[in-house]
Amino acid sequence: MTEFLLALFVFLFAHILPQIGDLRGKIISLTNRKTYIIGYSILSTVLLVWLISAALRAPKTVYYAADPTTVRIAMGLMLVAVILFVMGAMRPNSLSVSFRRNIDMENKKPGILTLVRHPIIVAFGLWAFAHIIVNGELANILLFGIMLAFSVLGMLRLNKTKATKLSAAAYQQALQKEAGSFGQRLRRALDGQFWIELVIGAVLYMAILHAHGAVIGVDPLAYF
Repeated sequence: MTEFLLALFVFLFAHILPQIGDLRGKIISLTNRKTYIIGYSILSTVLLVWLISAALRAPKTVYYAADPTTVRIAMGLMLVAVILFVMGAMRPNSLSVSFRRNIDMENKKPGILTLVRHPIIVAFGLWAFAHIIVNGELANILLFGIMLAFSVLGMLRLNKTKATKLSAAAYQQALQKEAGSFGQRLRRALDGQFWIELVIGAVLYMAILHAHGAVIGVDPLAYF
């Protein structure tokens, strides 16, 4: 449990530190945004792998066990999560976590952003919630519970800070993606790229599902 708590502390600290004194902005000014995103993504992935592996090695205190019903629910949530992540990763998004920056493309081809402001963070939250309902061990409940809270707090923080970090004109322009009724927003979302992203997300989900047993040690398909 000591290693798990240490990994959890390091993971959370690594995500809080860039916001202290605008360290993120200072690093970007010294390098560039692309370099920062790539470096930070690699660091986050390494820390997440360590955190999950530490949770798997932690002492087992089980409060509930997975069953075919909860596994099916988790698999459905994960399908949505992976597709959302792919869609969010492939669209520029000035209002949330994004791997790309292109205001013109964001406004002309918003895709999923007309329906979900924070697709990558929502995907992360769905991933955490899906794993809470099938992992009744104390370490896993703590791990994924904190990840879920981290996602919710992240969205709330971005909703607050983006309004001040963007210029008034840029912020209002970005909000136009979400204008109109649900039907109007859905029609704007369903462009050609949307369907490509959907297929990529579904293929990636199947790859993750079939690799889960070999990589993580737990095979969801074994419940069927």
